Amino acid sequence: MKFDDIELWPVKCRQSCASCALTCERKWFLQYRMGVRLRGGEFKEAADLGTIYHRLQLEGVGGEEEVKKWLREKQVALVAKVEAGEDLSGNLARTANKLFELYNIAEAMFHIFVEKFPQPEWFKTIGKETKHEFMLDGVLLSGTIDKLLLDTHSGNVWIRDHKSTGRALASLFAGAAWGLQGRIYRLLAKDYLHTQGDDVLALRGFILDGITRPGIKLCKTDMANAKKWNCTAEEAYLRRVKEWYRDAEGQRDQKLMRSLAVMFTESPEPAELVNVLALFRNLAIMGPNPAHYDRDVTRRGCFAWERECIYKDLCDTDPGQWDSLFEKKYFIKPYEETEE
Repeated sequence: MKFDDIELWPVKCRQSCASCALTCERKWFLQYRMGVRLRGGEFKEAADLGTIYHRLQLEGVGGEEEVKKWLREKQVALVAKVEAGEDLSGNLARTANKLFELYNIAEAMFHIFVEKFPQPEWFKTIGKETKHEFMLDGVLLSGTIDKLLLDTHSGNVWIRDHKSTGRALASLFAGAAWGLQGRIYRLLAKDYLHTQGDDVLALRGFILDGITRPGIKLCKTDMANAKKWNCTAEEAYLRRVKEWYRDAEGQRDQKLMRSLAVMFTESPEPAELVNVLALFRNLAIMGPNPAHYDRDVTRRGCFAWERECIYKDLCDTDPGQWDSLFEKKYFIKPYEETEE
């Protein structure tokens, strides 16, 4: 391959790609600079569930039909790719077939979480899905803030973010007070408020919401219960999921959903974050040769989240021999702002 001829994606320091760069520079280069993708796409059930759950939280109670409409459009687009012969691995068809099964799970999670942790009436949403970026110390910081909430009693502003997981809830909350996401979102929110002329508002902290995925899905049991209870299958399933959470928390002796408020107390640019910015300045001036980017020598990233990294074959092969892999397994996607 002629790497010098590839149009690289712009370097942006986002929470997700910063975490990637700190783990494996090679993966960061392939994913966020070259735009390397798998032919036929990936099947990412957990990620798709998280995306649907996240969308429900953003739309709020009453926005369920809007989310279903968005899912139907996504499903139609996937089916069109399958019919066009782009589904080489069968992953696109699997994803399309799973979307509404995942929606039922996500909707139950959403209603249970909102019931347990409702947003206070005095919290006013002043920003939703806020995309923002700005230059900081020679690095373009970029991100999308889920929600900006104004506490109308105190005048303070809070960042709120929703996450789901199939693992222990601690995987979301460990180190939340000093993790990359909170630090980057803090700087983005502060600059965004400045551009809106809202400097008088005090950015107080962020609220991290987390929920563990239930271990059951809507099935014939719920359809039978729906007839018995004279309700919809979705309502019957919601009732069963509530019971599952209650029983599972009792058996595991640990919470399966949590809402944590973290107040900003440290400097906006602590030394650890300054080091991340320095890394990105360094990465931005490195050439297009993949060999210049270190692989994860610990190999932990090679099988993160119980899945093999999609770039393993590229890492196992000398870059000079990549042509055959790109003919069969990978392609380079041109940069699009919506991609990130």
